[in-house]
Amino acid sequence: MASRSRRLLITDLDNTLYDWVTFFARAFDAMVDAMVDLLAVDRGTLLDEFRAVHQRLGDSEHPYAALELPSVRARYPDANQSELALALDEPLHRFNSVRKETLALYPGVEMTLTRLRQAGITIVGHTEAIAPNAYYRLTRLNIAQRFKHLYVLQGQPVNHPRPDRLPLLEPPRGLIRSIPRSERKPNPKLLLDICEREGVPASAAVYVGDSLVRDMSMALDAGVTAVWAKYGTVYDPALWSTLVRVTHWTAEDVEREKALSGRRVEPDLAISSFSELLPLFIDTRAADEVGPPRSQLN
Repeated sequence: MASRSRRLLITDLDNTLYDWVTFFARAFDAMVDAMVDLLAVDRGTLLDEFRAVHQRLGDSEHPYAALELPSVRARYPDANQSELALALDEPLHRFNSVRKETLALYPGVEMTLTRLRQAGITIVGHTEAIAPNAYYRLTRLNIAQRFKHLYVLQGQPVNHPRPDRLPLLEPPRGLIRSIPRSERKPNPKLLLDICEREGVPASAAVYVGDSLVRDMSMALDAGVTAVWAKYGTVYDPALWSTLVRVTHWTAEDVEREKALSGRRVEPDLAISSFSELLPLFIDTRAADEVGPPRSQLN
């Protein structure tokens, strides 16, 4: 039985549905290690160059940013994008290989999304990753079909050396919804905008995310039930240091984050597993007694 009071789940993706920090940092490290061997350039130089490119792109998750590094351009001065991708085939292959090995859903995510969909709960995702990257992960993890919409930042660039492959990463029509860049986390208007588009009042929505500073403060300010995925904060600190080293954040971004971190945030609920969301929407005791709904997912 679905709860009458809560009808919409808005979920963060990275470190809420899967451990983004671990899979991306390990894949990135593997790629850089291979580039050090290939280019005979020290690791620190490559990391500095990655950070500069990431800041220009406004995003840290562009593996093909490797093609734009000064060290790569210096090694292959006359190569075009496709030729550079071929020259860096081994580093890029290492990234993809480690990503496939380490990208996995947190326990309980697939089951929870399935039961919520069967109970008639609207599920939407929100991410500040570019749409092809986010859609790739949801598809590879076999949960893309659980989402009614995926909200992404407006006007995000797609950097790919082979435009002919972009259609393979293209989300199905109607899945992607754009959010103005002015509504980046922790702006509460982001969640209010999503609720309005989904036709659900904020009081009937639940937002789940891993960041107390950016996710929970935003949800609380929007009047949305704020659920902290505290399990998403558990990872090797060394991997986080890798990401910080090449972050696209500017000095202004860092200062803003420091200012926000001084705020005391108390979420409505802290969970140790994604499945702990179920009682917010479903009478799980009744569901366990009668068995799962027979309705089929679209």
